[in-house]
Amino acid sequence: MNEAPRDIQTIATQPVGPPPVPPPGPIAQSVAIGFRSIYAAILVLGIVWLGTNVRQIPPDSQAVVMRFGKIVRTQAAGLLLGWPRPIEQIYLLPGTDRLLSQPVEALPSSTGMAATTTEGGAANTNTYLTGDGGVVLINATLLYRVTDPQAYLLAESHVAPALNRIFQATAVRVTAGRGLNDFLVARPNAEGTGADQPTSPLSAAVREELLTDVNKRLKELTVAGNPMGVEVDRIDVTAQLPPMAKVAFDAVLTATQAADQNVATARTEAERRRQGADREHDRLLSAAHAAAVERISAARVDTASIIALETEIHAIKNAGASQTRESLLQQVYRDRVAGIFARVGSVTLVDPQSGTRFVMPPGR
Repeated sequence: MNEAPRDIQTIATQPVGPPPVPPPGPIAQSVAIGFRSIYAAILVLGIVWLGTNVRQIPPDSQAVVMRFGKIVRTQAAGLLLGWPRPIEQIYLLPGTDRLLSQPVEALPSSTGMAATTTEGGAANTNTYLTGDGGVVLINATLLYRVTDPQAYLLAESHVAPALNRIFQATAVRVTAGRGLNDFLVARPNAEGTGADQPTSPLSAAVREELLTDVNKRLKELTVAGNPMGVEVDRIDVTAQLPPMAKVAFDAVLTATQAADQNVATARTEAERRRQGADREHDRLLSAAHAAAVERISAARVDTASIIALETEIHAIKNAGASQTRESLLQQVYRDRVAGIFARVGSVTLVDPQSGTRFVMPPGR
């Protein structure tokens, strides 16, 4: 009876199920820690990867976003949120207010090599023929801005060659329609040739024509389905003569300026003589008027007594008096003689019928 409970107690104290897992050893713990570190690193890298296309666009730039190789949007300056690479790729481009510079390269030489310098040593200078048969060397720099970022991104590698060819074609047309004087404001007696040769900026009309024609050709490319995405804002152009033609050009200019100076001197002398003649004319006219007035005044004084006598005669006639003209003349004579006698010291009367002769001593 006592053995049965002892068996039951033995069975109850024996473990039920699989034995417990023994604790991991040092190697297993190291491996587990390594995997956990890898998981944490992958998580951190994933977070960093998700934020790779979160960036700040500078104020003078703009961004174009491409998703799996297709342009999906553009964004101006500010914070840009995009999917990480390679889902989306972000390209930074110059802003619409930022000017880019493009020097116009020289045309290829006859040997097929690009000529970067001319005979005078000026870099990127092209030779053009003017409408009057002259030759001018033009060095130009295009200043343009990006107006269509998507088109500019697709054609970025073709923008510089396209601008070069467009300007060269435009310059050929413009120079062929104008004379040499429209491109040069040469300075005579300038020392030096070649690299020291003075250059001159083009006139405003020529620069405006070049700018208008270049932008017109860019618009034509856009209409044809090949947009460059740029617009030229300004063209800095300088022109100069070939070194061999400079001496002759300066000689002609010097002769022209000397002739202009002689003409100006002659005109000045002619104007001076004309003004002198006008002054002499005015003087003679004034003198003639004064002499005429003086003579008229003297004549009036001389004839005043006669006019008064005539007036008196007319008055006597109108009054019906018996006084005649002879009596008036006798009265005038007496008035005049009385004035004469009043000036003499003594008077001697001689009868003209007596035959007496009167001898007046000298000084009387």
